[in-house]
Parts: sequence; structure tokens; C-alpha cells
Amino acid sequence: MLYKTFLKKLNHCPFCESKDRIIKENKLAYLTYSLAPYHKHHMLAIPKRHDHAILDIKKNEMEDILALVRYGLSLLHGLGYRDCSVLVREGVVGHAKSIEHMHYHIVPAVALGDLDHYGKQRRIMTREEINKVMGDFRKVAPRKKKEVRK
Repeated sequence: MLYKTFLKKLNHCPFCESKDRIIKENKLAYLTYSLAPYHKHHMLAIPKRHDHAILDIKKNEMEDILALVRYGLSLLHGLGYRDCSVLVREGVVGHAKSIEHMHYHIVPAVALGDLDHYGKQRRIMTREEINKVMGDFRKVAPRKKKEVRK
């Protein structure tokens, strides 16, 4: 079955109901294999609490998730892989994300590609583009209050 067909038939969160697919779990998260993998050893580290935003994940949940990411990477290294990618996509279902339950991908031996998300060859930014991007970040970065010395 194609992944897009699977998604169309989906009427519940597959990560809230995948307890039969657990490789390892801890109190707040579990590690499983991907049903629609980029690679045959592609795994997912998933918080047990349903949430779609990484910024809503609590500190103890993140610790459990990252412990499983590390365990997943150790499994991949045990299989002989040395080049692995760990990816998390933020937000709700859309262009880059298909399941509204925050999760980490742990993928061996897969390059994320020489194409950008517009299908063009990736290139190095110019100094002007870098300055613009850094200016964008500075506009929204929290301002630190100056420390007052007593």
C-alpha cells in the first residue's frame, strides 16, 4: 500500500495505537520501526502523550525521548551503520509532516539530499542572504535584560 493511501484511510493517530510495534520503551516514550521507512532500519522515537509541538514536550518527556534516540542510534551502530540522521518535524499536518503526533526519525545511511524543498540544487548562501536570515532571527529572539549590579 502506498503511504498516501494509508494516510487517506487513517481515522486515528497511528502512534497512539502502535503498542504492538515497540522495540523498546520507557515511562514516557517508546521506540518503534517506521511503517513507511526511508530505509529498512528506519526507527521512530515517540512520546506516549499525544502532542504535535516539540515546544510542548515537557523536560522529563524529552529526556525519555532522547534516551530512546540514543538507544536507536546504538542499534544502528551495532548493525554497522556510521552515517545516521535524526530528524524531527515541528507542527501540524502539512507539506513536511503527515502525522500530528510529535516524533523523531532515526534513519541510517540516507542523505537528506542535494535538493532543497523546492526541488532545486542546494547551494551555499551569499553573505547578503546570511545577513538577512540573521536579521530575521534577531528580530524574534528574546531580549536579555541587562544585569543590574548591586
